[in-house]
Amino acid sequence: MVHIEIGRQQRPFKFGFNAIDIFCSRRNVSIAEFGERLAEIAKGSATPGELRDIIYAGLAGGALSNGQPISFTNYEVGDWLDELPQGELAKMMESLSQSVAAKDKKKLPKEPKTDRN
Repeated sequence: MVHIEIGRQQRPFKFGFNAIDIFCSRRNVSIAEFGERLAEIAKGSATPGELRDIIYAGLAGGALSNGQPISFTNYEVGDWLDELPQGELAKMMESLSQSVAAKDKKKLPKEPKTDRN
């Protein structure tokens, strides 16, 4: 989790499973489609609404992880992005890419072989 200066205050930004769920629910996409959209976002080919919604999801995920209510809308996030201090968008995108890369590296441990005969 990182803290981002957005909306004239420091806010927690966490892009984990909860944020992915928020994004997928808002956009009505599957987890597979999320992966495709994330690739487009990373290439700079996302729509403005997708970029806004992915940032909203990370901010909402950060708020919920800190026990705070989601006290903003995705439209407010869009307004905040208009006034975002330099470097803060890069910080959010780095957090997002690290989070997703970490999930890709996680593997379930292999079950030990047993001889049941």
